[in-house]
Amino acid sequence: MFFALSVATTYILTNIDGLFAFLALAATGRKPAAIAGFLLAQVVVIGGAVLVGSGAAVLAPADLGLLGLVPVALGFREVLKNRRKSEQVEDRKPTPGSIIGVVALFLALSTDTFVLMATFFADTRAELDHFVLSGALIAVAVLLAFGTILSRLLKPTPATERFFERLAPVVMIAAGVYILMDTQTDVF
Repeated sequence: MFFALSVATTYILTNIDGLFAFLALAATGRKPAAIAGFLLAQVVVIGGAVLVGSGAAVLAPADLGLLGLVPVALGFREVLKNRRKSEQVEDRKPTPGSIIGVVALFLALSTDTFVLMATFFADTRAELDHFVLSGALIAVAVLLAFGTILSRLLKPTPATERFFERLAPVVMIAAGVYILMDTQTDVF
């Protein structure tokens, strides 16, 4: 169960940008589209991660830990992107559109989550994959509940948005290093 909670925490922290996108969409009166788009995007992310993680079975077990390079690289890329953004103030107001557009927005914001989840599915024994899936589903429920509650209570400020944008890459790098170390993932 601790492993599932660890996965859920990682999933949530790599989706902070999605949470702010959800809040921005909800603030423009598009809460139903935000909810539907978020849920559809997460189905695609989790389903794709299961497929990619299962496909990793063709790799030698000793090489699976190397998949941790992907979240580390993405984390460093996000750190660099955030450094460049610090001089520029970016206004991310969603444009009106269909649920397909909302799904595309959430999918674009979920590439880091997809890579992490695929790596977790690939790097864990098959009988433990249900903990990874449980963690992902817990995270989706928490994010949706948190986003819905927050959209009623407050509007995100640029300062809090920047804080969470800077926190997510650190989490990705830490998760990637954890996978590279190939510690107790397969023993829980």
